[in-house]
Amino acid sequence: MMNTALKSSLLVLPLILGACQTVPADQVQAAPPIASSDGHALAQAACAGCHSVERYGLSPNPKAPEFPTIANARGLSVATLTNWLRNAHNYPEEMDFYLEDDETASLVGYILSLRDEAYQPPR
Repeated sequence: MMNTALKSSLLVLPLILGACQTVPADQVQAAPPIASSDGHALAQAACAGCHSVERYGLSPNPKAPEFPTIANARGLSVATLTNWLRNAHNYPEEMDFYLEDDETASLVGYILSLRDEAYQPPR
């Protein structure tokens, strides 16, 4: 009985090992980048874990400001927001990630689209 089980295992082993082959390094494909042309999708993917990225709602992390609060901050401009997002040393420890130029522009455009003349900060 033991010999039959051992023989069966040895017959199946090449099939199992064949399924575990590695891909040569020159054939490895990188994961597709986040759609940087869509600031909202980027915000959902990279920021929504801490911030409320929608026009209305509270941030999951009480220490993270809602995007409308950021968008309506006094003195905020394309230049100031771009500079802040591009310089990772500005980030709190929780925001330790890097944005490409096109991702930064997309995210800045989305955040600034949340500006509202009638905005009232949350209380």
